[in-house]
Amino acid sequence: MEIKNKLLTINSQKIIRVTINAALIICAGIGIINNAQKSNIASTIAYFTIQSNLLCVILAGITLAREIKQGNSKEKIYIFFKGMALVSILLTFFIYNFVLKPTMDMADSTRKESLDSILLHVAVPLLMFGDFLFFEKKNLYKWWYPFTWALFPIFYVAYTAVYKALGGLYRYNKGAAKFPYFFLDYETYGFGMVGLWILIITIGFIGFSFLLLGLCKILTRLKAGAAGHPSGETDSGSV
Repeated sequence: MEIKNKLLTINSQKIIRVTINAALIICAGIGIINNAQKSNIASTIAYFTIQSNLLCVILAGITLAREIKQGNSKEKIYIFFKGMALVSILLTFFIYNFVLKPTMDMADSTRKESLDSILLHVAVPLLMFGDFLFFEKKNLYKWWYPFTWALFPIFYVAYTAVYKALGGLYRYNKGAAKFPYFFLDYETYGFGMVGLWILIITIGFIGFSFLLLGLCKILTRLKAGAAGHPSGETDSGSV
């Protein structure tokens, strides 16, 4: 009876995890397609929001494949990129909802949040965090991961510089802009100020990554204590 209950619990967890990751892919897909229809593919994928969502879609797809095939091959590589995707999408969540959105709302009090914006800036980040919180193994993250995870936003800054140099524009419903976000607009604010903002965001990204590692340690110890493993090492990813 105990074995049967345990199997039912495992199957229920698998169904929930598959549902979360499938929902993530659907939400991101709808948001990205809607954005692409408003402008074009080149302009759409030039936003950090879209790139971080695409990274989450890739990892969610891998997670689904791992759940369906019940495979744990190359787990360290998977965990590394899963962490990078999680921190990147949470950065998207916090910068948009607490920096960009308030700024846009102040500039236009009649502005209404679109469905695709809610999906990309709220739904996908929360689904990604939920998958990590309840199902991901927490004892496989290394202390040096945050420094290498930061390569993703640094790559994005380099990408925007190349995109602009090639004449790329960021298209909106009301027109187009040379820069995706105000803190990358060196023509208006100068290289020094933009460099400072990039440095602050990068440090914040790394700091937030370390907070995530701290959360991993806390959750690992709590689960280990509940399971009677004082060493803090557990095999299960669910919390």
